[in-house]
Amino acid sequence: MRQLGVQDWHAGCTIRRMEPSEPAGDGSSDRSAEIYASIVAAVVEHRLAPGTRLREERLAELFQVSRTQVRPVLQRLEHEGLVERQPRRGAVVSSPSREATAQIFTARRLVEPWLVRCVCEQADRTAQRKLERVVQDENKARAAGDHRAVVRLSGDFHRVLATLAGNAPLAELMQTLTVRTCLAIVANRASTGSTCREDEHAQIVQAIADGDSRRATRLMTEHLNHIERSLDEPRPPEPDDDLGTLLPQPSKPAARPAARKMLRKAP
Repeated sequence: MRQLGVQDWHAGCTIRRMEPSEPAGDGSSDRSAEIYASIVAAVVEHRLAPGTRLREERLAELFQVSRTQVRPVLQRLEHEGLVERQPRRGAVVSSPSREATAQIFTARRLVEPWLVRCVCEQADRTAQRKLERVVQDENKARAAGDHRAVVRLSGDFHRVLATLAGNAPLAELMQTLTVRTCLAIVANRASTGSTCREDEHAQIVQAIADGDSRRATRLMTEHLNHIERSLDEPRPPEPDDDLGTLLPQPSKPAARPAARKMLRKAP
């Protein structure tokens, strides 16, 4: 099993080869999932800046697939608000405006306090430990100066919280909202530091552990308000359109069709 490297990728995922006993299929859905996960992870870790062109032919070359397989991935990303179409440029990573950014945070303020309350009322110690582990990993990454890991783990905290609340549709919504928040931060913030204060996630977890839903929801609302207030006037960075330096470099195709790559979440 090979962990995708920094230059290749850091998607929190690994790839593995199918064993000969596994059905090969045509592999198209697996490759589409890999392309989708790669682009989303690059956005989350601030590798793909708003405005970066996502050329079908270049993506097809990088992932060793046809443009026909790339097209539905870009359509899905466009549907989720992560990609937009521009005249004479085609598909580019979305650059949320101030108004769009405000709408993202309004949606999160409506959803996340309710999610926190659900987790708090469950009084599930296992769920609390999961959140504590994310916070611990985030603190370790911050101490190590690993900015990309801090950004990724900060988003993980909110996604894990949504999953623990036990509402699948809202968990899916939070997945999209957290990624769109990453885009909004890059597009609307001149500085490059983390927008999350070091202790805010820990304070929310402590309130959950104490069973204090009122305090937990208040802390979550304040946390989201703080992130939004930390944004500056829109100043989109100059995008790097060289996808070869931003997306994973696939290994050479195996000689046998059965040896296809499949994406799965890392433990």
